[in-house]
Amino acid sequence: MTEHRNPIIRALRATMSSETLTKPDDEVAGALTKLGFQGPSGVWILDRNSRVRLAFLAVEMGEEIESVAMALTWKDFEHLVAGILEENGYRCVESFRRRGTSSLRGMEIDVIGRAGRRIVCVDAKMWNIRGGKASALETAAARQRERTQRLVELLPSLSPRLGLSPGRYHLVPAVVTWLVEELEIFDGVPVVPVFKLNTFLLDLDAEEDAFVSFVGDLAGSP
Repeated sequence: MTEHRNPIIRALRATMSSETLTKPDDEVAGALTKLGFQGPSGVWILDRNSRVRLAFLAVEMGEEIESVAMALTWKDFEHLVAGILEENGYRCVESFRRRGTSSLRGMEIDVIGRAGRRIVCVDAKMWNIRGGKASALETAAARQRERTQRLVELLPSLSPRLGLSPGRYHLVPAVVTWLVEELEIFDGVPVVPVFKLNTFLLDLDAEEDAFVSFVGDLAGSP
């Protein structure tokens, strides 16, 4: 991988497999210091929260989204999405997995967030190529719609992790990605640019009729 001109991108690339950055070059160290990151004795610790913050800063400073995406891991991106949900009052579960059995299909959902009686189920797509984007997003939306519909049956197992109480919930599937520039909708499933996710969540009450949702009832204790 060739060295990137942007010191933030170089710092992100250097910490993709380990959060420890040892003796970065002067330009990287200077950029991190200027942005408020501290690295005593030539060692810098960039945990997932720090990496996500740096990614946002790089985009805000004009870096191409594709370059930033290529310097992040899938876990970084899921954490970024969960962080935006949490900032909007959602309680989140990351990397929800249900193992399949001979009689039960397995399922994976990247981020599940609950605020009140709404549960947003996110497929976090950190794609960094644009070829075939529309068809790929349409396929991802269809799959996320199907996963969310199946998740209705798993509300009892999710209850402790999301703090659910008995009653009715509305489950909204969504795909969040770097690639799209504006909100798109495929068969009722919103595909949201990650840098517009905050606005999407703020507007969800007013716009929810435009999106598909699935109703699930959580019974009380017997």
